[in-house]
Amino acid sequence: MGSPKPEQQVHTILDQVLGYLNFSSGNHDPKFLANLNWLFDYFHAQQLQDTDSTDQTPSKKRKSTLARSNDHVLAFQVGQALTKRLEQVESENPTFSDATQARSVLDLTFGKALLGYRKHHRDLLFHQSDQLLFNSFFVGRTLETVLRQERPWDENLIIHQILNRLNDYIGHRPIATLESRKIEPYDHEWIRPIPIYIREIGAASGPYQAITQNAIQILEQTDPHILRAAHFDVTKLTELAIDPRAFDFDHPINQRPNHHFGQWDEHEIDGSGFFRRFIVHQVTIDALLNRAQTCKDDPQNSISFEEAMFEASAVMAGTMLMASGISGAGPSTYDSNTTLSSLLPIIAGYRDQFYRDLMGNLVPEHRQRLEVEAKTKFQPFGGVRQDLNAQLAQRRASQLVNCRLASIFARMGYPQAAEEQSQIVPVAAARINCQIDCLLN
Repeated sequence: MGSPKPEQQVHTILDQVLGYLNFSSGNHDPKFLANLNWLFDYFHAQQLQDTDSTDQTPSKKRKSTLARSNDHVLAFQVGQALTKRLEQVESENPTFSDATQARSVLDLTFGKALLGYRKHHRDLLFHQSDQLLFNSFFVGRTLETVLRQERPWDENLIIHQILNRLNDYIGHRPIATLESRKIEPYDHEWIRPIPIYIREIGAASGPYQAITQNAIQILEQTDPHILRAAHFDVTKLTELAIDPRAFDFDHPINQRPNHHFGQWDEHEIDGSGFFRRFIVHQVTIDALLNRAQTCKDDPQNSISFEEAMFEASAVMAGTMLMASGISGAGPSTYDSNTTLSSLLPIIAGYRDQFYRDLMGNLVPEHRQRLEVEAKTKFQPFGGVRQDLNAQLAQRRASQLVNCRLASIFARMGYPQAAEEQSQIVPVAAARINCQIDCLLN
């Protein structure tokens, strides 16, 4: 027997996803998430094929139009495909003779929940595109959350309940506690990180798929002694996710050394007291990918795209190990007597050993180039590591400049110019401060 035709394979995957939606109560099912990820890959390939056939060099105007249209967002394309397929199987397959639950879940998720999430975080996530925000695993987690809601569903409360359960991450945010009352984070501070890797499934479809997959593979092959020193156990990493909030370089909490490299989620702890979800910052991965893309676009660059991507993945893995060394494997890893100054020499030691071991396992040509680079940069993988630091420093300087200009224009009585400067910076606090300055002047 030959392999199934693409259309038949798509129908099979769609039917399996619909079966989960119609009969599940929202329990974690790796097969369901893997099927959803496959659909995103498939429709992304179709999208690229359609773009190539209609316009080989789309203009910036065309790109921005596509980005704003839900019809070209993979999440909504998958939702439309599921809805259309459900209409077909209801009359053809007796298994779906009663598809009330699946239909309700699809309507709630793609018609209300995702749009409600975007509206709820319209200030915090205004800089994110729906294409990036609503990836396969994010949609999968949303569908699981919808299915976990108690029946019957109250249309007036269901979206609020879904968002409350979906938004489960706040990060390291010291909250002031007064003698009279405890100050809790407000609803809009909580957010749902974008999953880019789930154990038992792999990396999520999208721009971070290759670098994530390579970084996890590197960590799996890392010397166990280094992993123990970093308090990092790959088998306990059930989810790797991106914090979608804009990184505020001016925020006091982000002045912590290595904070922009990520951290374990303090609220995701298993029964044995280990952290299970690791959060990385988008600004770091974007900077690593930007260097690899620059090597690809520059024909005179001596570094191939494959080597640049490996180096980016290596530094992503290395920064995760550094961040884990600060966070620890769980709340009980460090006591109150442990200081950052006592941790830094340990982290620096296993970090350098990690890069040296990794460089020693490369093919001769790649290793020789990195050895020469290490001598001139005074550290292994110095090119990509120093480029990362330079890009982060540049973004920090750009944020400070634009925020300062916005404040000056607002105080001079030019609200439109101030707004233009504030819109360049994705940080919500910068725009709010600008708006306050405009109202006061």
